[in-house]
Amino acid sequence: MADDVLRSIREHRVMVIYRGQTVRECLRATAELYRAGIRLFEVTLNGDDPFTAIEALAKEYGGEIPIGAGTVLTPEDVSRAADAGARFMVSPHVDAAVVAATKEAGLVSIPGAFTPTEIVQAVRLGADVVKVFPIGPVGADHIRQLRGPLPDVPMLATGGVDAELAGACVRAGCDGVGVGVQLFGERALAGDPAALAEGARRFLDATASPSR
Repeated sequence: MADDVLRSIREHRVMVIYRGQTVRECLRATAELYRAGIRLFEVTLNGDDPFTAIEALAKEYGGEIPIGAGTVLTPEDVSRAADAGARFMVSPHVDAAVVAATKEAGLVSIPGAFTPTEIVQAVRLGADVVKVFPIGPVGADHIRQLRGPLPDVPMLATGGVDAELAGACVRAGCDGVGVGVQLFGERALAGDPAALAEGARRFLDATASPSR
């Protein structure tokens, strides 16, 4: 499963993050974003009815694309998200118990880290991918600097990632980026199909065929 998720991140590069959207909003947005080419989705657990949203998305798309849980803070979160159908667990931090619970469940672990020390700790604990967070305040050069001593660690940059920063992060060496659905714009956030499709194209174009 880890190889499948990592392959999806490297191939599609853009992961859409739902935080605070209703189940209906998640389903509606995902239908449009999927049609536009997005193939990675995460529902944060501090949003609105997240486990129901994960279950609904997993039922609709889980056999074809991976649905993940975000803001996973405890082993109990891992268990509930796994029961709902999540295939990968994303955290804002490095937590040994959360990584262990994720791996014991046979799922993909994506803890959040910022410094080289935290990234190496995450990998040693068993992380499959490391979420470099928050990338917005420091920019893509942070990825470029990390890549020097850590060339082989799969990285996903998140935190304030607009289309320009998404492209820069991929060119700097990130395998993919996590993008809050609100960054697609107000019209997209309201569910406008054309705005969602345009936003998806903007991010997919920005991260396509990077020259690393």
